[in-house]
Amino acid sequence: MRGFRDRDFLRTVEGLLFCVVGGTHPKDRVIAYLKYVPDERGRWAGEGVRYRRALRAYTIPDLVETLRIVEREHPEYIYYSRVFNTRMTAVPRSRISRHYIPERRLSDILRRGVRDPLERRVAELASLLEDFGVPVEHLGVTGSILLGIHQPFSDIDMTVYGLEGGHAAMEALREAYGRRGLGVERLKGEALVEWCRNRAERHPLTMEEAKRIYERKWNIGVFRGVRFSIHPVRLEWESEVYGSRIYKPEGVVTIRGTVVDAGESIFLPAVYELGDVEVLEGPEVDDIREACSYESLYDNLAVEGEAIEVKGKLERVTDLDEGAEYHRVLVGSLQGMGGEYMKPISPR
Repeated sequence: MRGFRDRDFLRTVEGLLFCVVGGTHPKDRVIAYLKYVPDERGRWAGEGVRYRRALRAYTIPDLVETLRIVEREHPEYIYYSRVFNTRMTAVPRSRISRHYIPERRLSDILRRGVRDPLERRVAELASLLEDFGVPVEHLGVTGSILLGIHQPFSDIDMTVYGLEGGHAAMEALREAYGRRGLGVERLKGEALVEWCRNRAERHPLTMEEAKRIYERKWNIGVFRGVRFSIHPVRLEWESEVYGSRIYKPEGVVTIRGTVVDAGESIFLPAVYELGDVEVLEGPEVDDIREACSYESLYDNLAVEGEAIEVKGKLERVTDLDEGAEYHRVLVGSLQGMGGEYMKPISPR
């Protein structure tokens, strides 16, 4: 049965538009952040309603500010999770008026035909990926195009489902980048400088570090003049069951470690299993198994055998299925206020 997946959208009974985060949710709520709110003066229009952005940028400080707005104006969407031991926004299932599903929107574009030039580019990109071996039924389109409120200047944000589908999309794009005449290109020139500058200004990174991170990004580029991104999304059976692990915060830590398994790093949250971990700053613990990022900037950051440096929230993990306890480092926590990071520290 199709559940609530990462990058789905929800419309509430008040008309608020939330973006779903991950595939692990309580039984009666869906973890999501507020993205758009109705506003008659808003820039984004669809289905007879105008919207404005509630989340100005994809940064933790902006997310914290959005959380404050929700707490003040719509406190029923504030939720304290005793699994993650933090406050968050989560939509009660009883208040969902519509569930926007990316693969259905893409299917609608392909079946009914495009209505504007941006939808045409979506259809063309989906067709290109299919030609390179990615079944179109594994693809979806999210963001403003999913909601039908996109503008001519909007980016294309696509989803690809499952670990197998994600790796197929990765190989397809890497091959497509190297072929002339397809219209698939990496960011370069001023566009690349702008991307790096934006990340360096909003994260604890230098321009050079941001550039090194982009070099590892197979899923962000330009297709026939339109910027695009493709985001692998876990299927239901690939997602952690809510409550199977309990996460307890134990301070802030900076570590270095070697990646021993990066198979889950294509998703959000991106997970890197680590070995040879050294604590550089913070609580001295000797059982850190993984680093986990809710910031998409740090997906696809490193492969097995590479060393990374991580600053984030130290969490004690109690795995109720395995009957085990260990620690992980979380990047992208609200408490970190944008000061957390992952960095590759050794060349490929």
